[in-house]
Amino acid sequence: MFGYVLPDCETLSVRDYSLYRAIYCGICLATKRRYGQLPRMTVNYDITTFALLATEAESANLEFGMCRCLGDFRRKPYVRSCDLIDRMADLNILLCAHKAEDDAVDSGRKSSFTRKLLRPHYEKARQRLPEADKIMGEMYSALREAEKAGESSLDRSSDHFAKMLERTMATVSLSCRDEYYSAAMRKLCYNIGKFVYLADALDDLEEDFAKKRYNPVIAFAPDYEKGGRKEYLERHMAELRFAVNSTINRAIASSNELVFTQANDLLRNIIYEGLRKKADELFSAEKKLPAPKVRLPKSTVKEFRKTLKAQKAIKRNKKE
Repeated sequence: MFGYVLPDCETLSVRDYSLYRAIYCGICLATKRRYGQLPRMTVNYDITTFALLATEAESANLEFGMCRCLGDFRRKPYVRSCDLIDRMADLNILLCAHKAEDDAVDSGRKSSFTRKLLRPHYEKARQRLPEADKIMGEMYSALREAEKAGESSLDRSSDHFAKMLERTMATVSLSCRDEYYSAAMRKLCYNIGKFVYLADALDDLEEDFAKKRYNPVIAFAPDYEKGGRKEYLERHMAELRFAVNSTINRAIASSNELVFTQANDLLRNIIYEGLRKKADELFSAEKKLPAPKVRLPKSTVKEFRKTLKAQKAIKRNKKE
């Protein structure tokens, strides 16, 4: 259910891309330090977005360093370990552990690789963020009850997951801000959570239908047929587009009430452009989307290097 809240790389600047990757790498390295190597596999792009929101909410003073890793031996910037980044690493473990638990319940399995992997680490994270863990447990329980009842309203079915992310973020990082700012940030987190839930449902249409699992979209419009994703979406495009686009519009409206000082352009890119781009991909896809990648286009990198080379040449000429 993670990997749907991303920036639009086509319009992303090199500076914002570097900040985004630095946050991601910072959480990954914090996860390694706090939980070991294997749990680093759970770090995802959605938790990076929430870390950016937490950075704004707390006006955090981030420090940067340079590192290499097994996935990329080139030196690259990362955010050094701090209380905020450590909390985001803990939060990610909790979210992934509860998601693995929910997947196991949905599939009728007693266990899974992810569930086994995270079990000992979940206990550590739960002790560090007990209130967040309690919220996740309550909201996932309510979500499963709605799924068992065959909830057919997209708004009601997505409400539990949206509230979980809203309440969790409020517990983890919003206590230090004034009431107005916190309320707007909570609305933003709620609608991002709602978008994630709906996006995941659209992405898993064929898989959920084949395995006879609950899917809120199929519960809303139950005339899905095997292999008929394209035709099904065409039949219900208006209603489904309205549900997703109205969620994105509310997220944008909430973000307009907030002042971002450290990652303004990056967060605006994610909320204004990234969410719509992901929605378009889901509605046009004929099968489940591949794992997402956040990379700058070659043309952007080429132009940046050209500019950097020109600036170095100017400095050399001035010295001469």
